Amino acid sequence: MFHRIALYGNLIKNRAMEILSIHNIKEAYFDLDLENYILSFDDGLYSQFYYFPILKKTGNEMFFFIITSFIKQGKPRKMFNGASHEYVKSSKYMHDALVKREYTNFMTVEEIQLLSSHKQVLIGAHSHFHDSIVENIPPKKPSSQWKLEKHPYIRLMDSKKWSIRSKLAFQGYNFRDEVLMKRSEQQWIDYIKFDTELCLKWFESNLGVTPVAYCFPFNEFNDKLIMVLKSFGFNMFFNGSSAGNEDVFARMDIDAKLKENGIGS
Repeated sequence: MFHRIALYGNLIKNRAMEILSIHNIKEAYFDLDLENYILSFDDGLYSQFYYFPILKKTGNEMFFFIITSFIKQGKPRKMFNGASHEYVKSSKYMHDALVKREYTNFMTVEEIQLLSSHKQVLIGAHSHFHDSIVENIPPKKPSSQWKLEKHPYIRLMDSKKWSIRSKLAFQGYNFRDEVLMKRSEQQWIDYIKFDTELCLKWFESNLGVTPVAYCFPFNEFNDKLIMVLKSFGFNMFFNGSSAGNEDVFARMDIDAKLKENGIGS
């Protein structure tokens, strides 16, 4: 598996194939000529397993980036049999997972194991907790309901100056005893290491491998995060943008690609 990942990293760098990022799958995605793209899937969602019989027909290898704390024990469920699978928005399934602790929208351990045994599949890490923190920077967009429920005090703060961001990519502030307290740099680094150690432990226990490909939660990263992840053996990084970092493969959201091609508009 390590050999295939190393080779495929070189393949991406040397071929003019665009990388698409995909979350929950909707049928309109199959109106694209998917064989012309490298496909990467975030979060470890059941719909990705369900539609795998169609996806593998592209003939290309695919990256599946999983949030390891969301992947629970359970028997494999059915794959595509001609019927559509219900499309669930990320705001809904993340709310279910992070607020309600409900994980039915995600693959089970055995489903991940089945995918990982396929020669076209490369399983990568998407963190263990996929957690967030409050940071003193302007928001990129309005916060999802699940973020507001996890950080309810942010409603009382200046919405133009404070936002909810990746707990891995930002040092951030914790809210304790009604007081905002900035994490120390060491606390931040310790958290990155803690999250990554748990993620790697899951891979070893359930797949018997050490992943080398990593996709950043919330499409947010910085040099410090990459430095720590490299110390654990990761050497392929995926994000919505490379931000000029040669270690990071940029991807295009598949919904933006649909719009670009006038599909479903």
